[in-house]
Amino acid sequence: MLTIPSAKSQQTGFTLLEVLLALVIFAMLSLSAYAVLQGVMRNDEVSREKITRLSELQRAFATLARDFTQVIPRPTRINGETSTILFQAERFKLGSEDGAVTLVRAGWFNPGGELRRSELQKVGYRLRQQTLERLTYIYPDAVTGTEPTATPLLSRVTAFSLRFYNNGQWLTQWITPDELPAAVEITITAEDYGTIRRLFLLTGTSDTASSGSRE
Repeated sequence: MLTIPSAKSQQTGFTLLEVLLALVIFAMLSLSAYAVLQGVMRNDEVSREKITRLSELQRAFATLARDFTQVIPRPTRINGETSTILFQAERFKLGSEDGAVTLVRAGWFNPGGELRRSELQKVGYRLRQQTLERLTYIYPDAVTGTEPTATPLLSRVTAFSLRFYNNGQWLTQWITPDELPAAVEITITAEDYGTIRRLFLLTGTSDTASSGSRE
């Protein structure tokens, strides 16, 4: 008796070649998706690093601005001895590997005078192991042998230098520590951003100082 095969019996499965081809296509799509994901993750990491670095730079220069724009002509004792030094800046001082500076600033917040200190603060800056450090003292007239507190301010710094504006000219050295310069130009060389300069007026504004702040 002749029988006609049904439609169900005529259906066949995938061949081995078709299965292998599908696996290869799926693997290629997976590798492409993984590469895209890795690229997105790398870009996100780089973006976060850039944002963190920019925030570090902004905090550093904001701190420098607060200190230098609030400088006051207040001498401090050196090793317990009275001195007339108001502003001291010299390379390789304070254990620095490049420029260094010491000053006294006002405006150190002391709400209601609750802390046993004044609103004057002696601060300094130095470069140590490619890190710009801010040095702080509890009292302007530190007791002999008192070491300052060093706070890392900016990393990956290869050079730190200062210039000083006084009597219509820019000076690379400040040789009159019993006076305050009219303005200070700070130059920081960073590994990733190169040379960055900022000008801070200490004793009032000056058009001449502003125009001469760039070489």
